Amino acid sequence: MVFFKQFCRLACLAVLAVFAFIQFSRSGLARRTFEFSSFDGNPVVEDRMLRKGLSREQDIRYYIEELILGPVSVDFAPLITKGTKLASFMYRDRTVYADFSSGAILPVRGGRPLFDSFLAVNRGIRRNFHDVKDVKLFIEGREAFFDEFQKIFGAD
Repeated sequence: MVFFKQFCRLACLAVLAVFAFIQFSRSGLARRTFEFSSFDGNPVVEDRMLRKGLSREQDIRYYIEELILGPVSVDFAPLITKGTKLASFMYRDRTVYADFSSGAILPVRGGRPLFDSFLAVNRGIRRNFHDVKDVKLFIEGREAFFDEFQKIFGAD
């Protein structure tokens, strides 16, 4: 009798776990991390649930568009100047190409220097999308920090 009760409890727990896994996989959401900094310069990370796209390209685009919006907390500095737009975006042969409007070149008041912000964008894309081999960031069609990123991430 004791064995039967334990078996029933275990079976119920297994059914609940399977149901929860199915619900999570169908939720259409994915957990993504965003690296920002506090206004005193300390790095901080925000976790957000973003909707899944129909393709890897769309998932990365959603991530970058969310990153442009900035942090949720008012205590953290955005990486990119408010009002900046994603002018164009492509994901081809495991390489991300993201072109930002001219507002991206303006410094964020109280935020990181431009290079550090773009480095955080680059690292965030690579951290959240492990299949990405290279990230090329542009401002108004001109590649930003090509030489510096080559030294950090190497020629893939």
